[in-house]
Amino acid sequence: MCRLFESIYVRDGQFRNLPLHQARITRSAQALFKQPLGWTLDSILIQANIPKNGLYKVRLVYDQVQAQVEFIPYQVKAVTTLKLVEADFDYAHKYENREALNKVFNSREGCDDVIIVQNGFVTDASYANLIFKKNNEWFTPDVCLLEGTMRTHLLKEQKISEAIIRVNNLHQYESCKLINALVGMDGPEIPIAAIS
Repeated sequence: MCRLFESIYVRDGQFRNLPLHQARITRSAQALFKQPLGWTLDSILIQANIPKNGLYKVRLVYDQVQAQVEFIPYQVKAVTTLKLVEADFDYAHKYENREALNKVFNSREGCDDVIIVQNGFVTDASYANLIFKKNNEWFTPDVCLLEGTMRTHLLKEQKISEAIIRVNNLHQYESCKLINALVGMDGPEIPIAAIS
């Protein structure tokens, strides 16, 4: 049986982008289980002991039968260097089994994280979508492994735009950031020169 997970931001008892997480859960359940789940995100979280102070990652692990929640104190990872790694695998759903992602991450050769490349197209980092800065505007690759909730939110708010980003045109950008449910646009800005 396939298990999936969600990583959800909660600070001082307040969640961020819950409807986007629920939409992804619903899409994944329909695609993989061919039926709706017997629970909603709200019905699971209302039963949880939600921390009222501090920043936490809510880790929700689920399958078609059950869901488990844990709250983990969160600190933003320090990422200053990225390694381009060509890899061919599908990660359209947020699978608990991250073996393919871990294998790619382990080939980072001393860098903090990887940029996963497929057929010359820049996709994602190991745990985040990517945004790239050019002329004070931010762009995200139009090809991504997983449609992250923060990426979806920022596109909807028109704070970022999609662009065709290939390895051979990375030099057109000044810097990049890793974005995910826990790190919006506030994360560290990484110069393009720090990508090898």
